[in-house]
Amino acid sequence: MTIERVYFLHGFMGTGESHFLNQISNMKNDYECILIDLPGHGDAAVEATDDYFEDTLKYVVTQIKNKGKGFIIGLSLGASLAIHIALREPELVSGIVLTGYSPYIPEELKGVMEKQNEYFLNIEENDRDIATQFMSLHGEKWKATLEKVLHIMTFHYPVVTQAEIEQIKVPVLVLNGSSELHEVEAVTYLKQANLKFNAGLVPYAGHTANIEQPEIYNLLVRRFLEEKQG
Repeated sequence: MTIERVYFLHGFMGTGESHFLNQISNMKNDYECILIDLPGHGDAAVEATDDYFEDTLKYVVTQIKNKGKGFIIGLSLGASLAIHIALREPELVSGIVLTGYSPYIPEELKGVMEKQNEYFLNIEENDRDIATQFMSLHGEKWKATLEKVLHIMTFHYPVVTQAEIEQIKVPVLVLNGSSELHEVEAVTYLKQANLKFNAGLVPYAGHTANIEQPEIYNLLVRRFLEEKQG
């Protein structure tokens, strides 16, 4: 039996290992788990660029082309990348799992996002422990990475339209936490736009459901992978 490949795409200022530790330990004996550190993060060979999302998308696609078709599990920024890869390069994708994901930023959250942007731009003053953690994970490049990713995701969010969602043919599991209303609404929006999507909410979890409730999350993801293999 062929062992399925599973790519893991982390979120903002994380790494494959830091964001998916609980999934890797659960799945490594049954799947070929491939952690991709995104540009400017962790051990990535390339640094963050101004056109962060598009350049990162190309970087990830190149990695997948080199290693071969597989499932993609994406968290937040990683989920945005996963759905865009499914749209543009479906032949590379066995299926995608989206967590901490919304296809757009609701109007009422744009102000919140801008405040969050300001907070993180001044993270050394606002939360020295987090800044130290970023330095530990990413090295000296952490501040440049933070600025470039924040700018794109705050002011040029990679929106996916309803028409694009309807076009997606690869298997999809949307698995957000239930704590944030906009992420609950995002699950409904995605399911309404494409009834073939598998969709669910992880209770007692927020934006990072895979970290906050790993047992429930892993169970549901494994079910999806097992059903969609082959």
